[in-house]
Amino acid sequence: MQRLMIVLSLPLLSLTGCASFVAVQMPLREADLYPLSQTRAAITVAIDEIASADRAKDYFGVDLMKEGFLPVNIIVSNHGEHRCAIKPSDVLLLKGKQVIDPVPIEVVAGIAKSRFWGMTEKTAQQIDGFFATLALKEAVLAPGETYQGVLFFRAIMGEMEEDRFFTIMRLFRESGLKLEVAITDLETHERVHFGPFSLSTL
Repeated sequence: MQRLMIVLSLPLLSLTGCASFVAVQMPLREADLYPLSQTRAAITVAIDEIASADRAKDYFGVDLMKEGFLPVNIIVSNHGEHRCAIKPSDVLLLKGKQVIDPVPIEVVAGIAKSRFWGMTEKTAQQIDGFFATLALKEAVLAPGETYQGVLFFRAIMGEMEEDRFFTIMRLFRESGLKLEVAITDLETHERVHFGPFSLSTL
């Protein structure tokens, strides 16, 4: 996979004392290639939990699971004849009847920047821009198009225990979190619902 140019603009620790921010461009694949996918009305929606430490560090420069976040990549492929739309507000993470809101992308970018000291203002702005491009936004897909975007959810929703990693594991394996997605057909104005997808991998 191709390394992002932003990683080359940051000096290495051994040269300046500043740790380097390294991230790999997330590949764009058709939604039906993912194990957690559903197809309805010629639209396919998939979710991909970035739940392993290695993948999180590759794609985001830091292990966000260790920082208490679960990144979820949402992929939409439009195989129909009509344009369709996705909005972040049409993606719901549910714990029972409770809706869990995603973390603002500015907060996630701030966590990533806080792990690398000594960077210039220009580099900090580049990291902000990098996370902004990853985030799920309102998008319109023409027939044949695929779009993806990431939402970040807080992994720790209860009181911290001594072993933080064990706390994250326990909450996500036992909480029964479900993610639902609605896609709007812009020609018929019909809302097509996908899910619930179970978030269970850690």
